[in-house]
Amino acid sequence: MSGKTRLFSMLRFSPAVITAPAAAALFWMTGCGMEASPMPPSLKLPAPVTDLTGSRAGNEVSLHWTMPKRDTEKVMLKGHQRVVICRHLDNGPCQSAGEILVEPQAKASYTDHLPAVLATGPAQQLVYTVELKNHAGKDAGPSNHVFLAAGEAPGRVEDLGAHTSADGIVLSWAQQPGNNTFRIHRELVTDPKAKAVKPDESAGVPAPEQQILELSGKDKGNALDRDAALDHTYHYEVDRVAHYSFSGHDIEITSAPSATVTLDARDTFPPRVPTDLQAVPDADAGSIDLSWSPGTEPDLAGYRVYRRDAGSSEAPVRISPDGPDAVVSPSFRDTKAQAGHRYAYSVSAIDHDGNESARSPEVEEGLPQTQ
Repeated sequence: MSGKTRLFSMLRFSPAVITAPAAAALFWMTGCGMEASPMPPSLKLPAPVTDLTGSRAGNEVSLHWTMPKRDTEKVMLKGHQRVVICRHLDNGPCQSAGEILVEPQAKASYTDHLPAVLATGPAQQLVYTVELKNHAGKDAGPSNHVFLAAGEAPGRVEDLGAHTSADGIVLSWAQQPGNNTFRIHRELVTDPKAKAVKPDESAGVPAPEQQILELSGKDKGNALDRDAALDHTYHYEVDRVAHYSFSGHDIEITSAPSATVTLDARDTFPPRVPTDLQAVPDADAGSIDLSWSPGTEPDLAGYRVYRRDAGSSEAPVRISPDGPDAVVSPSFRDTKAQAGHRYAYSVSAIDHDGNESARSPEVEEGLPQTQ
């Protein structure tokens, strides 16, 4: 074999030796033609609602929730989202109660007007959910469940009225037979133009701007609100409430709201008449000391003391001062009594609105004649 033939054989059959730069070049040349695993297309499913709440009043169900801002892949939602409101009777399937379009992150609400078949008859469990649909009508599942009740609602409170009394505000309405739970809504009416005034603690503390009171028992057609402070204006509404329990869930149906009544609760009621009036002469001081049992009304401002000559037919004359020297404690010293005279004393109570009680029964006393 010649030398040329041996060289050809070596070139043909010897294993190839590839340098590092060449290997890198070969890798990139072959890699450019490879394809990655295909990614599934985004479904753009809005995340389910998690804070659905609801209540029923009369034949209307009010639902409230917060719209999500992202889809299930954490991508920000854009544009109106289609919301399907679902009713489930007991554990039945979704029955659409309506659809609305809502922006992401919005505070949403919906009122479902119950059909007659769900607003009459005995109570039964009624469950609500909302479902957020994508462009293809798909969803990521229902919201949290809200448990309410179908069936006949309690009767609406009719002929609601209100007036003030010495003990508080009296509410009245058309009586219905049977036992009921009543929910009284009281709202303090504030004048936006009125200047803020520091409340006088002795006149009572005004009620909160909004407060809900409840009472249960036989329907008497009236109720007394003892906690409302007088000299304020209030709005009142009263609802009947029925309570049920289904599958461990406590559920209530309230009646349709009553008409609203507004009351300017002026205090026109005087304090109680002072009692136990006593008179004691002090000859050395030349005065007659009076005392009586203190009043307990929260708006009590003070007292007025009256005197007349005993045995006369003259009208009693007030001898106590007004203004900063007014009598605020249950005692008074008559320093203008004359020796040798006998007097008939009486006392009245007055509140911060200027309402004065009747005068107490009289007591007689006098100073001895000086020698």
